[in-house]
Amino acid sequence: MSLQYLRALAAVGVVLFHQFQSVSPIFTVGRYGVGLFFVISGIIMVSLTEGRSIRPLNFFVDRLTRVAPMYWLATFVTSVLAAVGIYMPSTYSHGVVHLILSCLFIPALNEHGVMMPTLFIGWTLNYEMFFYLVFGILLAVRSSYRLVLLSAVFLALASLGASFGAMLPQGVDAVHFYTSPYLLEFLAGCCLGSIFGISLTKFRPWPALGLVMAVIGVMGCLGFVFPLLVSGTATVLLVAALMWAERCGYMPTLPFVLMLGNASYSIYLFQQVAFDTVQAVLRLLHYRPGLHTVPTKCLAVFLAIALGVAIYRFVEVPLTKRIRKAIDSWQGMAESSRKAAATARV
Repeated sequence: MSLQYLRALAAVGVVLFHQFQSVSPIFTVGRYGVGLFFVISGIIMVSLTEGRSIRPLNFFVDRLTRVAPMYWLATFVTSVLAAVGIYMPSTYSHGVVHLILSCLFIPALNEHGVMMPTLFIGWTLNYEMFFYLVFGILLAVRSSYRLVLLSAVFLALASLGASFGAMLPQGVDAVHFYTSPYLLEFLAGCCLGSIFGISLTKFRPWPALGLVMAVIGVMGCLGFVFPLLVSGTATVLLVAALMWAERCGYMPTLPFVLMLGNASYSIYLFQQVAFDTVQAVLRLLHYRPGLHTVPTKCLAVFLAIALGVAIYRFVEVPLTKRIRKAIDSWQGMAESSRKAAATARV
């Protein structure tokens, strides 16, 4: 429940940041919603795999079916809007190759020299997929070694980026991308996931407190090397505080916030569609200020949240269920075929 509240905070924070950052500096805090998503992702991945034997391939399929369909749909809608002249920012790419790379979660420069996917907020999903790739590969080793190996890999990559990133030419931007300290926010989430676990019954408050403080202390120290982790440390503290409150039974049930948390992925993906729709309507009404006034910005934020909730309920949920049902059926048939082949050999 606490993670759903945090997901709602992250999604709404990013939406507010995109609309109100020019109105007041206080809304720039919303940009840290991205790091909050990364920390939550680390927690969830550990919770999903804790105490279970999961093959890397099955993990990759599960993550792809959860993330990719809605991202591809949002990318398609963005492309259609651009084709009819509704979405035309200076960084938008018309290249087919760049569109394909975007859909494959591969960071690449577009024709404007900007490393941004067709759906610009998709850059965060490129990090998510890279995290899933590394985490999934590590499922092939013993669970007791995973967090240590993940720490070694991500710390090594971030250290390489800090040490040699400035020496690399701009033509290798993907190297800069994959050596970002953002990776350490995923790692911090994995640490919290290991501390709190998926089971409420195994939670022991005081040992957990010591481990949480150790994670926060390490994050704070790393902040001297990676400035991004200064905000990351505050994010980890916030997440740990809410998870602690939930484990201790102090978390109230807030249905509306839970709903926003459930719909956070759709809210995040389709916010630009809502913004562009409002802007297009205002243009048709010859309202010259467009989204530059506070009332119209409020309207855009409201529509972004409402659209995200509607898409979650009527598109994301049924689509995800159908895809996973089809995959479960395919995996069941594959398992039956393997057993039949093994029986035939005997």
